[in-house]
Parts: sequence; C-alpha cells; structure tokens
Amino acid sequence: MNTSPPDSEDTQIKPGTQPDSSSDRTQIIRWLVVAIVVWGIVLAVGAWRLNHNPMRPVVVLACVAAFLGFWMAMLAVRQRRLSQRR
Repeated sequence: MNTSPPDSEDTQIKPGTQPDSSSDRTQIIRWLVVAIVVWGIVLAVGAWRLNHNPMRPVVVLACVAAFLGFWMAMLAVRQRRLSQRR
C-alpha cells in the first residue's frame, strides 16, 4: 500500500528548472561563513573577558579558522569531483 501523499502542483519540479541553483547555494554558504566568523569573534571576546589572557581568543579564532578552512577545502574537493563528472 502506498502511503505517500499525492503530488500537488506546489511540490512538483517544472521541467527545465532547478530547485536550487548554484548561485543560491553559494549565497547560503557565504552567509553561513559570515555567521560562523561572527560567532567565533563573539566567543573569542568572551574568552578574553574571562581572565584577559590573550591566548584564549587566539585559540578560539584558530579553531574557527581551522574549521572553516577544512570546510572550504571539502567544498572545493566536492566541486572538483562534480565538474569532472560533467
């Protein structure tokens, strides 16, 4: 027995259109990177205010940078693999 709801006009993808274009994904990733950087800065300021040790914000910002660097590298690898398939 098929329990899935019938397709409505709103959920169907029209021929020749893509549900999410590359520019939309790029824009979302940019906003996510900005949000992570801002969050890292907020955390670094909080870490510094704890006892004014300058190494604390350096460690926090280094971890944020390492995370973003790894994430960007993985996105680049994915993009390269996708472009090789086409």
